[in-house]
Amino acid sequence: MRIRTSVGQTPCFRSTYYQCQNVACGATFSGSVTIDYQLSPSGLAQPLMVLPVAPAVERMKALRDNAKATDQLDLLAALEEAV
Repeated sequence: MRIRTSVGQTPCFRSTYYQCQNVACGATFSGSVTIDYQLSPSGLAQPLMVLPVAPAVERMKALRDNAKATDQLDLLAALEEAV
């Protein structure tokens, strides 16, 4: 199966058309590709588009922010200080 062509409808949505590569089959399909969430923020001051942050990313951030403080040293911070 290969993508035969695709058409951009919006910056976050594309219509795609697929074709079976087996000559005897010849089946064709249509589908779509969407961009739903942002996983990490853009480094640009004014990005082309701003999407909502993925629920899983928000959940991980909340868990990290609400974690109890421990006396455990941060390995990454210790390595950075050693350099």
